[in-house]
Amino acid sequence: MNKGEFHLGSSKILEFIDSILVPAERFPQQVLLSLSQIFGYHRSIFWIADNQGNLFLPITLNVEDRLVQDYVSYYFQHDLLHPQNAIPQNPSRTALRINDVMPDQEYERTIYYNQFMRTYGNYDEMGIYLKKEGMLVGTIGLARCEQEQRFTENDVRLVETLSRTIAHTLAIHTHADELHRERMLLAAHSHLPSIGIIIVEPPSHIRYVNPAAKDICAEWFFGKTYSNPVQAFIKHHVENNARVSSSSFSAPAATVLSPSQQEFTMYVQPSVSTPFSDHRTLPYAVYLIPKGTHAIREQDPLPHLTRMEGRIYELVQQGYTNQLIANELHISLNTVKRHLQNTYRKLGVSNRTELCYKLKTN
Repeated sequence: MNKGEFHLGSSKILEFIDSILVPAERFPQQVLLSLSQIFGYHRSIFWIADNQGNLFLPITLNVEDRLVQDYVSYYFQHDLLHPQNAIPQNPSRTALRINDVMPDQEYERTIYYNQFMRTYGNYDEMGIYLKKEGMLVGTIGLARCEQEQRFTENDVRLVETLSRTIAHTLAIHTHADELHRERMLLAAHSHLPSIGIIIVEPPSHIRYVNPAAKDICAEWFFGKTYSNPVQAFIKHHVENNARVSSSSFSAPAATVLSPSQQEFTMYVQPSVSTPFSDHRTLPYAVYLIPKGTHAIREQDPLPHLTRMEGRIYELVQQGYTNQLIANELHISLNTVKRHLQNTYRKLGVSNRTELCYKLKTN
């Protein structure tokens, strides 16, 4: 690369970095738009990754909804560049092309090419692995058809440079989202001083414990040599109780009796998921309510809403925008708006603001 080409490339990278300084909810879509407008990568999918390398919450550009549905339902397991397939063999790489992992002739005989890529008019693929401190936080898939130029080594070097900025910004957004969710969880019940509140990040990290919970747990294990009675209480009453495990909260309430014979109702509630946290292992809250104290009321059911209206209602409650709802449910923006209008009519509100207020007051 000569001096002029280097300067041009640097100016485009700076333009890209400036273009993705947007709010968290717009970040994945803006990254894809900028990759298209500035660098010519016109067909792409942005995925969020969990701690096990599973991909979820796809945001797409010039990609059919049906392709995404086929991919997540079956073909992801045949994708040579899926993080679970590619990263163990290439742990230090942040970008890979198909021909980095398999020769073309062999690739053209695979199920992935013949039944999936070829069906949707794609041939070449490049995966960008977004890593922060060695941990995968997301990935971007780029595709090109057979008539287009193959991805080159220059493409790999470019996206490896871009991936550092994208991954860093995504990690900041994700962390901010988790802190916001935790503040919401604390604020929701901070007005209940007589109730013990413990927030746990699975499997057993105590994120928060209020004075009432400390007192209850200390009394529970009085005379025993536990250095952390709160941790001991969680292990004894929650971790070892399958029906209130972090993976299933189907029976969130149980009656427990302290050594001094005081009766408590123990509620276990999962944290509210948000766009960046969806499908991750979320913190959960344990509430210890002495007998005679008003219990936490569960959310009123909405039997008069259809299944789709109910799902959209839940996503609105979790802070999703209309576009994020459309992406999550693989429906059009107009369909989301139509279901919302029906929901407004059934719940007696006239707009999204009134709906959110109704959710909070309920």
